[in-house]
Amino acid sequence: MFRTLFTPLSSRFSLPSPLSPRSTSQQIEPVDAPDEIDPEDFARDVLVELMRNATERLKTAETLAERIEVLTEIHKIMLQDACTKDVFREMDGFLVLMSVLSTIHPQFTQEVQAESAGPQLLESTRLVFLILSESLHQHNANVEYFQTHVGLESFKHATHALITDKRTVKQTASFLACLALHDFAWARFFLHMSSADYAQMDRKFQDFAAHLGVIHVPEAVRVLYDAATLPAREDRVLRYMGTRLLERLALHKHRNQCVLSSLGLVRSLFERLSGPTELPKPERQIVQKLLRRLLDHNVQTEDARVMFEFAVRPDDTLNPDLLEVLRAGMKTKWPDHFSLESPAAIRVSRNASRAVPSTGFTFMIWLWIEQVPRDRIHNLFSISNGDQEYFSLKLRPDGNLDCASTGNKEPAVLKARLAKGRWTHVTLVHYPHRGSKPTIRLFVDGTMTDSVQWVYPRGDTTVDRPYTIGDSTDGASLNWCMASAYLICVPLPDELPRIIHDLGPRYVSRFQASDIVRFLTYEAATALNINLHARAEQAKGSAAEVKNLINSFKNGLGITETTLIFAISSATTLFENKEMGDLNDAALDKDVFVARCNGLDLAMWEIGGAAVALRLVQIAGNSHELSRALGVLTDGLRNSWQNSEDMEQLRGYDILCHILRSKSLLINTTGFETLFEFLGMNFRNPDYSTVTNTVAYRAIALDFQLWAHTREEIQLMHFEHFATLLDTSRHKRFNIKQRLSKMGIVKRLLFVLQTNLYPADMMPFLLETIRVVAEAHFSIDDAIRPIVSYLAANLHDSSHGASSPRSVISRIDYVNAQYKAEQVLKMLVGVLDNTTMFNKFTACLPLTRICLLLLGDRPTPVTANFVLRMISTALGISTSFSRKFELVSGWNILKLVLPYGWDATVQDAAWDVLLGRSRDKREIVPHVVCPHIVPSIFSSLKMSLDMSRIMEDADARATATTNAEHLLEALIETHSASPTFREVFRSNTITQQFIEAYKMYSSSVAQSYEIDEGTVRVLEKLSHLGLSIALDNAVASNLKQEIMNVLQSVEAVLNPRSTQETSVDAAAIVGTKGRRRRMASVRLSMQLGESAVKRSIIRIHEWRKSVIITEKKRLRKTALDLREHNRQIAALTDWSTVLTTERGLWARPDIKPSWRLDETEGPYRVRKKLQQDDEKMPNSKVDHQQIADVQDFDVDTQSIMQLEVPPWSESYELSATEQDDQLGEEIVDDKHRRVRHELEPGDIIDAVKTVARISGVDSSPGLLIIGRSHLYLLDGLVENDDGEVIEAQDAPRKLFFVPGSVMDLEHHQRAQRWSHDQIMSLSDRTFLFRDVALELYFRDSRSLLVVFVDRKQRREMTGRLTSIIRSFGGDPGSAGLMKSPFTGKLSGRFGGKYLNGFGSDELSIAQRKWQSREISNFTYLSILNQVSGRTPSDATQYPVFPWVLSDYTSEKLDFFSTDTFRDLSLPMGALTEGRQEAARSRYENLMSVEEKPFHYGTHFSSSMIVCHFLIRMEPFTHMFKTLQGGDWDLPDRLFVDIKRAYTSASQDIRGDVRELIPEFFSCPEFLENSQNLDFGVQQNTGEKIHDVKLPPWAKHDPLLFIIMHRKALESDFVSEHLPTWIDLIWGCKQADADSYNVFHPLSYEGAIDLDAITDDLEREATVGIIHNFGQTPRKIFATPHPPRNMHGNSALPLGQIYGIAEDYHLLTQGSRPLKDLGPEMPIKRLVLDLIGQQVIPCAEGTLCVTSRPHESVVWDTGAVSTGTLKVVVDRRVSQVIESAFCCCATFADTDTLVTGSTDNMVRLWHVSRNDRSREQPVSLTLTHLMRGHTARVTCIAASRAWSLIVSGSQDGSAALWDLNRGVYTRSIWHGTGSATDIHLTAVNESTGYIATCSRDWLWLHTVNARPIACLDLTNSAPTPLWPPVTSIAFLERDYSQKDIIATGAPDGTITLRTWNTDNTPEGEKARWEFKTVKTLKVKNESRLRSAIPCVTALKFVGESLYHGEDTGRTYGWELPD
Repeated sequence: MFRTLFTPLSSRFSLPSPLSPRSTSQQIEPVDAPDEIDPEDFARDVLVELMRNATERLKTAETLAERIEVLTEIHKIMLQDACTKDVFREMDGFLVLMSVLSTIHPQFTQEVQAESAGPQLLESTRLVFLILSESLHQHNANVEYFQTHVGLESFKHATHALITDKRTVKQTASFLACLALHDFAWARFFLHMSSADYAQMDRKFQDFAAHLGVIHVPEAVRVLYDAATLPAREDRVLRYMGTRLLERLALHKHRNQCVLSSLGLVRSLFERLSGPTELPKPERQIVQKLLRRLLDHNVQTEDARVMFEFAVRPDDTLNPDLLEVLRAGMKTKWPDHFSLESPAAIRVSRNASRAVPSTGFTFMIWLWIEQVPRDRIHNLFSISNGDQEYFSLKLRPDGNLDCASTGNKEPAVLKARLAKGRWTHVTLVHYPHRGSKPTIRLFVDGTMTDSVQWVYPRGDTTVDRPYTIGDSTDGASLNWCMASAYLICVPLPDELPRIIHDLGPRYVSRFQASDIVRFLTYEAATALNINLHARAEQAKGSAAEVKNLINSFKNGLGITETTLIFAISSATTLFENKEMGDLNDAALDKDVFVARCNGLDLAMWEIGGAAVALRLVQIAGNSHELSRALGVLTDGLRNSWQNSEDMEQLRGYDILCHILRSKSLLINTTGFETLFEFLGMNFRNPDYSTVTNTVAYRAIALDFQLWAHTREEIQLMHFEHFATLLDTSRHKRFNIKQRLSKMGIVKRLLFVLQTNLYPADMMPFLLETIRVVAEAHFSIDDAIRPIVSYLAANLHDSSHGASSPRSVISRIDYVNAQYKAEQVLKMLVGVLDNTTMFNKFTACLPLTRICLLLLGDRPTPVTANFVLRMISTALGISTSFSRKFELVSGWNILKLVLPYGWDATVQDAAWDVLLGRSRDKREIVPHVVCPHIVPSIFSSLKMSLDMSRIMEDADARATATTNAEHLLEALIETHSASPTFREVFRSNTITQQFIEAYKMYSSSVAQSYEIDEGTVRVLEKLSHLGLSIALDNAVASNLKQEIMNVLQSVEAVLNPRSTQETSVDAAAIVGTKGRRRRMASVRLSMQLGESAVKRSIIRIHEWRKSVIITEKKRLRKTALDLREHNRQIAALTDWSTVLTTERGLWARPDIKPSWRLDETEGPYRVRKKLQQDDEKMPNSKVDHQQIADVQDFDVDTQSIMQLEVPPWSESYELSATEQDDQLGEEIVDDKHRRVRHELEPGDIIDAVKTVARISGVDSSPGLLIIGRSHLYLLDGLVENDDGEVIEAQDAPRKLFFVPGSVMDLEHHQRAQRWSHDQIMSLSDRTFLFRDVALELYFRDSRSLLVVFVDRKQRREMTGRLTSIIRSFGGDPGSAGLMKSPFTGKLSGRFGGKYLNGFGSDELSIAQRKWQSREISNFTYLSILNQVSGRTPSDATQYPVFPWVLSDYTSEKLDFFSTDTFRDLSLPMGALTEGRQEAARSRYENLMSVEEKPFHYGTHFSSSMIVCHFLIRMEPFTHMFKTLQGGDWDLPDRLFVDIKRAYTSASQDIRGDVRELIPEFFSCPEFLENSQNLDFGVQQNTGEKIHDVKLPPWAKHDPLLFIIMHRKALESDFVSEHLPTWIDLIWGCKQADADSYNVFHPLSYEGAIDLDAITDDLEREATVGIIHNFGQTPRKIFATPHPPRNMHGNSALPLGQIYGIAEDYHLLTQGSRPLKDLGPEMPIKRLVLDLIGQQVIPCAEGTLCVTSRPHESVVWDTGAVSTGTLKVVVDRRVSQVIESAFCCCATFADTDTLVTGSTDNMVRLWHVSRNDRSREQPVSLTLTHLMRGHTARVTCIAASRAWSLIVSGSQDGSAALWDLNRGVYTRSIWHGTGSATDIHLTAVNESTGYIATCSRDWLWLHTVNARPIACLDLTNSAPTPLWPPVTSIAFLERDYSQKDIIATGAPDGTITLRTWNTDNTPEGEKARWEFKTVKTLKVKNESRLRSAIPCVTALKFVGESLYHGEDTGRTYGWELPD
């Protein structure tokens, strides 16, 4: 086979000429031999001639000996001079070698008998590989030739025989290894290994380790791997050693990893690992290692898809081995890059006028250095002109950089210290002139490392490629990689290198996007924020500068595309093609390998996004699997902004938390660390911990419901992480201020504390966490107010407070509430010991009042203790506190309250207050610092004494006695030790307090019968203290006397002997002068003080009461919000549903989808599109939240320390307003919390009404909500009497009951929304004759029928909606006709106009259009139905259509026979004489008994009739059962046969009188039992009821029936007689007795008032009558309806002579092109401009907006692309969207763009217009991201009329999507293989037909993907360069009797085709076939025959055809005038 490939090139070597290595484009020209030849040239010429001869001889060599001889000679020649390698190639040497290889094995088989044959054959094989290796070594031209002209497949074929024979395979594999590594030391590597001894094999590897090198020939590696793993061979040795060799090579050098990952080995390795055969453990481990190494680098999306697919077993468990591989593969993220093994360089083309810009420049590069040689410097970047370098940047061995340029003698050494083994970003900014800044500034990883003053380089260059990246000079040996490089002709500001570095090495676009920060990963955004925060903190004066910088980041970097000289990356650069000779962007010089690196995270994004990894987490079954699955998820998010964005949009972090709650006990340390490392924790270096992802942190780390149920060690780690972030981390200020400050963590923790989530032993850790968090951000809102409010509400028994929220949440811990509050108070007191914290607290709240608030009326000892400690702290820090406390009556209140909580600890705290800090210093005499506490102490003493006497409980008495005794001891000790304490008793009040206590106690004891020891001790100590006080001179004499009197009475009690006198001389102590005059003043001041104290106590009590109510409200609200949040998240199932649908990753083929009729309407309110009847279809909606944002900073410019505020600056009246200001926080119960999550972000509710949504006979209660920007209808929710939104199931029926409807509370509840501009019009409607309904029509082809409770509510909502419609320029009153009948395209001379703005005469306009044949009969009947109040939303008022045929028996319909048609002048009940007689008799009989007479007891239209016809299609199946009481009707009464149905309706005396519904003319699906419902068996025939039986002329095909039936409706007979039927239904003959047209009186409007019926049973019965008797349409014509004008061709509008469908043979091409874009711009699409009355041609990569030709979108279409999408307005770029990956696009309407992408996705965009903005007048916003395809999307079509998107893909399928909801519907498959890639698709706006085209097939389907016809295109392509069909278009009319589809071809033809069933064999099901009606040949403007234009675009506009060509021209085809 290889001989046929030889090319006779020997003539090119006819004369010897000097040869040197050259490219294949150069030819060797014969030259005259000079007289004298240089000896070297002569020797070279001789070698060339020898090589030529030897190669020729090898072609003819037959025997082994000859071949060995020639091969040896060739090898020797090649070694002598490298130039002979070129000769070898050009003499077809490679092909000869392939031929030799392929023929060796047959000879071996023939000569195997000869003993010498074996060694000879092996020698010849060795020589072939030796020559191959030598010829390819360091010879790029040969390498390229081998790759392109020989290729892997040919090489495989040549070696196939050798590697399939077990006798030669090992030797051949060894030679392949030699070839791959260019090292023949491997020649015996696979030999002499017979047994699978893995240890022996590993030893052999050790022996060969020194020979590991770089892979030079990747093809040899691939063939070697295939040989080793051949499925038919069971050779473990070869398999293991081959795999091990590849694994070691991948580890040895990065270049090898690049090469191996490009060979497509992943799928094979994966299949070995997951296959049915269990691998031996060593082999499995080595396969896993190699697979991981390859996944580190690159994985094809289709391979990744298979891996993810098999990671989940069919039983929904995980495969641990594959999970481990996926986990490892997610870790390393290599960007696309170049691997340069020096000498290697990239030479970049110039596109600027000067190679060295005069304006300065910036050079940026991402590089990864593997090895830096120590002996020389290496060039990284240079600008040169041939040999002269103008500027260069070189890498030094020490990692620094040399910078050299013209004008500077010596190079400058720039400090860089570039590290090895990691990606580094280097930016060099060069300013052109000296100034204040250094002219060269070097940035490494965004940080400036060096700067120098440097002369700017001078000079210019004329070469094509003046820029060199890398070093291709001989001797260069640097091994490195480059991801991207940019040269910009302006110096960038110092701030930009930082953010460009943070974009990471994966970013390869051109910095044009305004939202460029979205490309930052979480970690990069956090690093940037920390940097900016540090700048803001350091330079407080330049806070404005930092803010400006942030704003500039948010609006783009300001780098214009014109300033980019070059942007080089492997993914976006077009390299030189040597065959074409184009310059392109760059050329690769020497050893450069282009490494494509599609990371596993990017593959996951294309497959299904973050949902894929979430699913793995969801089905993890043990701790190991969970931690691995979490690793896959977090690593998949960490470096992928797409996955991160996706995760946030699907609320993935909330979903993850919900999943983890059910697996809380499976979370181990690894899982916890994996999760929290993703959130920003650094467990290796905790100092660097921060919060990188606030969204995830809030959802996960702050979900205490999750962490409270984990293992104990995990709970502790969770608590500890708060301290790490807020206390340990060096970024703690950033964490506090910019990350956690607004998360309300203290509030969350306090809520958790109030629950019983955590066990008691975790309480200390929880409290410590509260302390840490509170101290970190001790502000009024975040910590102080929440803590104080919590304490005020919980420190005291509050059972008398607000209503308990126990019913709301069962987890609230009421039992331990007080204990927990006391612990929090302890924590707060500890925090306030810090002076800084204390000052913050007092700056926010008045501590004086807070102490009283917390103390309460009856404090516990613990509370009293800690309040006193707070007072003590305040006294120690603030000199004014005592006075402030006195002003709020604090000391007096303390005296009243403190005794109730007194114990030893309180006493200790009281002494701290009394003595202050002197108490701690034992050597110092105690000094009283706060005498104000003494009254409280004595008050407590008094109460303790009283309690010890009066308490009934002995233990309580003993405790009180002990307290009193302990207190007395302290008083005695202090009195004796402290002179200042003795001075306190100068106050008569204090002394009097003691005396009263002393006196009362002693008198109580005196009255006792017996005295115990404790009492005696107390009395003795009281006496001791009393005597000490009495002995003090500071005490007044009269008081001394009182003390002595008591003392004497006590002695009498203790020593009852009356004879004994007191041992104390009272006179000596008291003295003789009394001080009685002081007592009066004391009493007076006490009376005055008591009233102030009472007022203060009352106010404090009221304040506490208010706080308790507020806190209980907060607790209830928090609990309800939490419950609602959990309910919402549990309801989110879209993310997992999308993975299991038909096109999902884990699709379930066994589950067949069920279908229902979509409520979305096509033209003329036709409903025929089906949608999946799943409970929850996946949503693709995109919510816009910034993922990695740059935050604004609040720069703290004030000192934390506050000046002491003087006492007089505070108001000390505790007014209610001040209390509210301090702690008052209004807790508003959110009554709309249930619906908030359904609102669009930022929307606010303006109005809410409870309504019932009507669908058929069902009514779903719901809420109609008008927001500021959107309208919502939420099913299943109602408003109760209080205005709170509740579930309809939980609500009383009166709130939402709609009389007469069937309430549907069980079925799927929907949430629908429309933006205000989507509301087109509305109209009042009746429902069951009640005028309380409203029908809304939307621009997206949906409608909504809702019923209000009464007219007043409808009127209120109508007023609001009307103003909204008018604000967007709509006409709310034109509901009836503005809706679909008049918004469909009508046939016209130049495109149908949209008929808008009709007034009161809109019906007469429609009538005139029908008369003039501008609209069809079907359309006109649709309009009449609409105007008369009929709507498909209400089964009781369903649109009514006539029976038009009477022939249901013929094989073929005769439309020219009147017998074929039904008599339209009579109702169905009067079509026969017998029926007329029966009707007349019934009418007269009723008149005779004076009842309202009627002809028929049934009706022509009712809900029962509608459901009867549509019984096979949901939701009517369900409705029919509902009307029948839950079951089918009798089988014989079901709709089973059209003929029988007609007979029953037209002839049977006892039959019905029903007319038809629109589905009989539009929807074939209702005739088929596609769901296989069991309707039972017919009694008379025993036949099972299945599909509807069709008349013979329908040929068993429902579609043909519909088409023929519609044809009958549009026939001339029906057109002529339709007015008489209209008179019967809507006109002058409605209720006309003479026309037999009177129906039951209850069927007419106004006959029934349901609201007037109060009895429930009577109302239900009346409703049943309406359902059965039906409702007669509203009368709309009072006079006979005018006839239709039937003059001329009835298929065309009046006055139009010719039409394309009828007169296609008259089409002629215009003589001149309408537009000419030029030969370089082939036309891709033709866009209609209705306003400008023209067709706009659009080239590839451009698309104009329909009717707005000045607006367009532009995208890259080349072989390489940055994925950028641009919006252009008036030739100016309005918006740049990077990473849109667009490759095809279409506008569904002027506001909706649909794009297909190279990443397999379909994107839906909303077009926004802002005329006020000059910078961005038009912008795109992504609304939906739709996944389903498994390969690149290649074409896209959209239809607004049918709300449909059709996307074609290289995966051989066309996917159908719902345009409104952005969800997948179904697929059309062409097959698999490249010939089935779908490249064209189109949708017929009139019929919904879908055309799809691949290279092999043209398919036609209905709107529901029902196949109609196909055309085999396999052998019809005129050229392999183009597919057979290059363009496609439908002829679109309101109705056409002959459908036409046009296809363009590359041979310049346009074929018009129709399709029919004419060739169907008799008796068989209809066979649809395409029929060519006309082939048009386009004109060839060129004289060359070879230049036949290709028809690349087609469009019908009215009755004209337009085509575009690859020549750039557009032509029109016209019919004669």
